[in-house]
Amino acid sequence: MKRVARLGTLVLSSGQRGRGNTAMLLENAIKRILVVPDGWVRVEQVRNIPGGLELCLGIHRGKRGKTVAAWAVRCLRLHEVKITDFDGGGIALYGPDHPAAKQYATRWRELRWPRNSNLAAVFTTLYGAHIEATDDWVPFERYAFPNMPYTRGFESRSAKEYGCRGPDFLIRAYAQALRAKGETVRVIRLNTGSKRRGRPKVLHFGTSYVVAEDFAAEHQSTRLDSSRKGAV
Repeated sequence: MKRVARLGTLVLSSGQRGRGNTAMLLENAIKRILVVPDGWVRVEQVRNIPGGLELCLGIHRGKRGKTVAAWAVRCLRLHEVKITDFDGGGIALYGPDHPAAKQYATRWRELRWPRNSNLAAVFTTLYGAHIEATDDWVPFERYAFPNMPYTRGFESRSAKEYGCRGPDFLIRAYAQALRAKGETVRVIRLNTGSKRRGRPKVLHFGTSYVVAEDFAAEHQSTRLDSSRKGAV
């Protein structure tokens, strides 16, 4: 995952369920932010709200400049939250085809390969396929080694096979890569994974991101409560 560049574009969405007035408000927010010379987005506050998370964003004129606008962004029906950077400068919204979102909107499959395979070669091949399919948005061990650190190595699936489970698009990528290396593999469809088949999105700011089904934004006073900045 790369750090999102400082403001060149800002995309915020309330989802299709939002009312017309809300959608227009978001369009106005985008227009206002884009016209700020040398605009810089800073996360001033993070707090839990019913159904999700709220991010209070300060829009600054340059990294060290004054606050010229403030927005509260609500992230609803959360899937994943990783907040490590409050001062990245940029912000972007990615759609359901982004790997961080797609993992929560697809059926699962299981991949199996022979226990007598060269496991070091299997590891290398799977890791390469993982990075190709997800960049570094999805941790490799999440699906390849789901029980770490409690167990080490690949999971045993039968007396003759190792295997792993995960989202359809990722398991297919793993299988294709192993087959290209001459491995004999089996892919089994599972009844687990996303049954709701939603359309989550990824809100990316700095090196942080939130994966959620819906996002909504409201204009706020630029006088933020400094005692709560950065609090969760």
